[in-house]
Amino acid sequence: MSSNFAVLGSPIGHSLSPALHSAVITRLGIDATYDKFEVVEEQLPTFLELHSLWEGFSLTMPLKRAARQRVVSECSVSSLTGAVNTIVRRPEGWLGFNTDVWGAQQALSSQLDTVGESGILIGAGATAQSLLVALHGIGVTEFTFLVRDESRTTDLTEVASRLGVTPRVERLGATVSADIVVNTLPSSAVLDDETIEGIDGSALFDVTYDPWPTVLATEWTARGLPVVSGKWMLLWQALRQSRLFYGGDVEDELPDESTIVTAMRSAVGL
Repeated sequence: MSSNFAVLGSPIGHSLSPALHSAVITRLGIDATYDKFEVVEEQLPTFLELHSLWEGFSLTMPLKRAARQRVVSECSVSSLTGAVNTIVRRPEGWLGFNTDVWGAQQALSSQLDTVGESGILIGAGATAQSLLVALHGIGVTEFTFLVRDESRTTDLTEVASRLGVTPRVERLGATVSADIVVNTLPSSAVLDDETIEGIDGSALFDVTYDPWPTVLATEWTARGLPVVSGKWMLLWQALRQSRLFYGGDVEDELPDESTIVTAMRSAVGL
């Protein structure tokens, strides 16, 4: 019997997850499918009930926080970040995992010589929570949160508190500087020229990958500074998901994993 997997979220039309996971499935030669479904937060409980025999789901915005209420247990990274981006079905129920942190760390370490000690996080959603943990784990100790609405940073500042970090919080438009700038805002968010000019950083990691290049990526390239596409994070977090989906254990590499990564890169043009 075929095993069924999918990515859930909204909007979902642009998602490259099906291309990545289909590449893995083909390379492994297993009987499995990977689809995508438009699901908003209020629809998640019913969707999971109707698809209770499916093996697992990747989760994107706006479901990463809501999913925590639908799992019987979660990994330590999910507890730390307050975000679940992967759920797998087990006899006891849905288990929650966070592969975004590892994916972000792999993306940065593979594409940059150094990240530095200070970082600017643009945005305060669930992805920002994972990026905060990821950056802190690879040596960033000073953080500035650059947000549209300071009143909506509660979850992000709680993660910072768990890490022992006291961030500086600024509204978009402030003049800020750091070693690494990380943009977690969705592609629909518009940053004006004045806001962009006020942000200074030695490198840019833009989690957004569609459309590409983003306005920020174009600006950093014009400045002659390194830019890391969100496709790299998507690829590496999907690899860790694939270990869970098709192998069973997040720490166990898949058979001939290096060739799988090559196939995944080809699938998304990396």
